[in-house]
Amino acid sequence: MEDLETLKLALRKASSRAVQAKMDLHDLSEELPIGWERIMEVAQATKDAYAELDRLRKAVG
Repeated sequence: MEDLETLKLALRKASSRAVQAKMDLHDLSEELPIGWERIMEVAQATKDAYAELDRLRKAVG
């Protein structure tokens, strides 16, 4: 089991990554149709970031 402080640090980092992924997805949507080829890549990265954030939130309590 990971200690609580390590989990909290990981949670803060995951939160930052999730916010950045959300911004990347938003920026891509603003520029469409330019960059449409990257939709799935950016969306998957955003989904993964939020899945990790959710996992860590549940682990912290």
